[in-house]
Amino acid sequence: MKTTMKKSSLYKTILICLILIPLYLFQPVSQISAKEAGRDIKSTIDKYVEKFLEEQRIPGASIAIVHKNDIYYSKSWGVTGESEEKVTAETPFVVGSISKSLTGLGIMRLVDAGIIQLDDPVQKYMPWFTLQDQQAASQITIKQLLTQTSGISTYSGLAISDKESKDLSAIKDNVESLSNVKLTAAPGEKHQYSNANFSILGALIEEVTHQTFSEFMEEQVFSPLGMKNAAANSSMAYEKGYLSGYQSWLGHPVKSAVTYDNGGAPYGYITASATDMVQYIKLLSQHEHNNFLSKNAINLYISPFVQTSKYRYYGLGVRISYPESKEEMIWHSGSNPDARSEVFYLPETDWGGVILTNKSHIFEEESLLYLKQGIIDILKGKEPVDAPPYKPTFQVITIAIICLLFVMFIYLLLKVKTNKGRVSGIFGFLLLVLAIITIPLLSYNTGTPWHTIRYFAPDIAFLAIALVTLLSLNGLLSIYISFKRRQKRQLL
Repeated sequence: MKTTMKKSSLYKTILICLILIPLYLFQPVSQISAKEAGRDIKSTIDKYVEKFLEEQRIPGASIAIVHKNDIYYSKSWGVTGESEEKVTAETPFVVGSISKSLTGLGIMRLVDAGIIQLDDPVQKYMPWFTLQDQQAASQITIKQLLTQTSGISTYSGLAISDKESKDLSAIKDNVESLSNVKLTAAPGEKHQYSNANFSILGALIEEVTHQTFSEFMEEQVFSPLGMKNAAANSSMAYEKGYLSGYQSWLGHPVKSAVTYDNGGAPYGYITASATDMVQYIKLLSQHEHNNFLSKNAINLYISPFVQTSKYRYYGLGVRISYPESKEEMIWHSGSNPDARSEVFYLPETDWGGVILTNKSHIFEEESLLYLKQGIIDILKGKEPVDAPPYKPTFQVITIAIICLLFVMFIYLLLKVKTNKGRVSGIFGFLLLVLAIITIPLLSYNTGTPWHTIRYFAPDIAFLAIALVTLLSLNGLLSIYISFKRRQKRQLL
């Protein structure tokens, strides 16, 4: 009887094993394969990003990738600029012009609540707002500001940017300073990307809510979305852990001397961490936060209102590439004097991501676009294209000219000392003219105010000053030598 029971138990055990082993072998295989594929993608992203950060000499970065409303990848590298603290997913960075996208959300909250209307003129809520052409100023609508079609130029926007102001009235002060600005297009006529547009929107928010821009964004955008590390003024930014980054000198990072600008919050100085920006991406995916904005409002927000290039459009504070196609991407870039960022969402595949870095230069901005596209290519199973290495060609040429001018300066000094040789006074005069026009010419050719060049390209600004100084010295010495020679001739 016992033998029969033992045999029966043995048969049952064998039968269970025969059933379970195939299940164990086949079901987990697919799961393991998926996990391995995920690990391969993450490992590829790791290597790609680390190579990029090393080649571009970026001291600190934080990246997060979202898929179907879940964080798929999150990693941080390096240190901050101010106290060299380790960067984490919670470290706030200045997000640059991604601030425009967040300000756009704030405006859409007011539209959704029926407090303002997109087609209303700005002066309906801000009677004091004016430009040089008062009639044109009265025609500018909220929607035109959001879509960057107000007629205010890029240059006028840069002229009021990066003032390092600590005043809580800085946003309104910036807008009031536009009173003498001349429009370069009629309102609604064409797209001109301008920080001034979002400065006006920031002032509008303050006017209709009777709150500071920072208070409104905290209460109506950051807190509802769960952006715990985000801030929109200097005191709150530093309180939540923001630390400055690095400016680039000939490609090498140098700790930034530029401080936070309260007046720039609506267009470029909001601070946020990678974890915060994940919440924004989740909003774009429309999986969550359905009570944050109505379906109609969020669809308006990401609609391609104005075409800016062949495949690129601008919405209400966001960029849209290849709209209504499988390649559609909702995104925005951001640049500050010491930080560079990207955020994107791909509706077709439900992938989204944020890239935050703490080094910036006007000539290095394009590199992060390569990094963004490279990460997207990896997610799609494609081979990513490496960003071209940064070569400070312009600076090297300028240094060569400065060296020649320095040699000329020594040569002219020897002439003064020995009281020998001939130098044309006209030549000296031409050098002085070049010295006078160098910086205005640089500003005109780049369409950029001088203070913006100093902040976003400090090495070029320094070299320009050195160039102007040597041109001036050589010009004055040449005129002096020519004058002394004439005096000598007259005595003879």
